[in-house]
Amino acid sequence: MTTPAPDPLRVALWLAGQGYAVHPLAPGLKVPVRGCDRCSPGTAERPNPAHVEHDGRACPCHASGRPCHGVLAATTDPDRITAWWTRTPAAGVGVAAGPSGLVILDVDCHGGEAPTDPERLLPGVELPDDIVPGSIVDGRDVLALLVEARRATLPGCAPETLTVRTPSGGLHYWFRAPAGTQWRPQAGALGWQLDVRAGASYAVAPGTVTRQGAYTALGDCRAVAELPVWLARDLDRTGHRVRPERPRVVLPWRPRRMGNGYVAAAVEAELRTVAEALPGTRNDTLNRAAFSLGTLCGAGRLDRAQVADVLADAARHAGLPEREAEAAIRSGLAAGERQPRTTTGAAA
Repeated sequence: MTTPAPDPLRVALWLAGQGYAVHPLAPGLKVPVRGCDRCSPGTAERPNPAHVEHDGRACPCHASGRPCHGVLAATTDPDRITAWWTRTPAAGVGVAAGPSGLVILDVDCHGGEAPTDPERLLPGVELPDDIVPGSIVDGRDVLALLVEARRATLPGCAPETLTVRTPSGGLHYWFRAPAGTQWRPQAGALGWQLDVRAGASYAVAPGTVTRQGAYTALGDCRAVAELPVWLARDLDRTGHRVRPERPRVVLPWRPRRMGNGYVAAAVEAELRTVAEALPGTRNDTLNRAAFSLGTLCGAGRLDRAQVADVLADAARHAGLPEREAEAAIRSGLAAGERQPRTTTGAAA
């Protein structure tokens, strides 16, 4: 016996009650409903002559309660949501990622030939040499590789979080963005058939039925966990995190040129990274910089005491407490010296 699909209005109101901003999707489709004539450009084949080019973010339709511009119209207002779905009862439910504070990992199941180049499969991730040819079929296999490389647990399992199966067999793992962070969508930057819904993009809510099939919540978990730290680090690395624009820092010192141009450039780059570090990241940034320069000290390319002094200067410039900075520099340099860098720039 087939279980009837949940009522879209009930789903939309439940999501809004959790603080997630929703907007209606065209019945049977996974695209936003068509807005008013002024806001809808039409299609390439059938352009709308009444369309007026304008900034959707400042569109007066939002104030008047029209669902124009998809994500930009998304709301948690129950009265507006009720009006939208009363007008179009069969509309699906879209969830605006950015306004809802969500980062949704979209694991595709499109098939096709997987790339053989590791940099296209999982950019920037060191993969094992014993991958069996033909074992990577879709995004689920790529995610499993990433989880293995990070010695982590599959998203949705730890922490347990709302997980949605798509009509194609793919998976959407829903996560809350960590407090104070913003994220952007990018397709394929994390890995082959691994996409991210964030910022101005949206996800299809579970319970929505399209012509291709239904979006179905798996298991009993309906809570949304915070983005796991290991996954947040990878998404930061691949450019999904939006970092605030900051003016370039003019350092109050210049490192004396030590060794060749490569060494001098490495010193200045690390010092600038420390000086520009954001609150909450400064200690880790300083420790990483000390490790990097420590590998050059271990190779005899830099003087340890001199490096410790300029790192301490950079840390003071960033506002890091002196005692905390000294500990981070000492441990970072010691760890780096144990892995001396070769003349090619790699650790020995």
